[in-house]
Amino acid sequence: MANSYIEYTSGLTATTYDVPFNVLSITDVNVTGYNGTTWSDLTVSSRDATAKTITLSGAPSAYQKIRVWRNTSATQLVDFQNGSRLSESDLDTAYQQGLFVAQEVSENASTNIQGIGPQGPQGIQGVAGNDGADGADGTSALPDSFESTEQTIGNVTVTHGLGGVPKLHQAVLRCKDVANVHGYAVGDEVDVNTMGQSASQAYDANGCYSNSTTLGFIYRGARNIPYKDGSTYDLINTAHWKLVFRAFA
Repeated sequence: MANSYIEYTSGLTATTYDVPFNVLSITDVNVTGYNGTTWSDLTVSSRDATAKTITLSGAPSAYQKIRVWRNTSATQLVDFQNGSRLSESDLDTAYQQGLFVAQEVSENASTNIQGIGPQGPQGIQGVAGNDGADGADGTSALPDSFESTEQTIGNVTVTHGLGGVPKLHQAVLRCKDVANVHGYAVGDEVDVNTMGQSASQAYDANGCYSNSTTLGFIYRGARNIPYKDGSTYDLINTAHWKLVFRAFA
């Protein structure tokens, strides 16, 4: 059993539930419910420190499961003074506060927050909200990277969907045919920045650009590509290559 929470999947027509884990204060205990898609905080009507129970204002029968969880304050509860007598109560409180917070952090970090499977607490030590939607639980509703489908070489734009200007972007040429490709194999990729031009074409180069929504390729015509063995170079045969964009948030 976890040290800082318990989940109930049956008996959800009741309103009162046991708190089987240790707490410093019964007020540290809360309840959240999972409806199959999202988690929601449930309204607590009372807590009983003696019986170690928590009572909701209504039965959570609309939920697939509920989680009774502990959220221990990280604010220092005991301040020992030089020369003062150390009481068992203060020592227990100081020790247990550190232990309970560590348990909550550990169980929170080792599981999928707000996922469907086992998980730790939410709150000060955890994350309240839906996975991937709150920007605070290590995941994002937006992708971290993008790769386009293969494009015909030319002036091309694609939508990357990263939600902002990519930190890195790239355009590569992917070999699709072994004929007239100067030693490259099918699937080999060549960064467009390696495509050279003659001195008279020094300012007439192909290139890749990006903005908050789009990746684009500026095509100024076929350019030289080095042979795979490095022996020489020749104009690329665009009929045997496809253009692929990549971007990273």
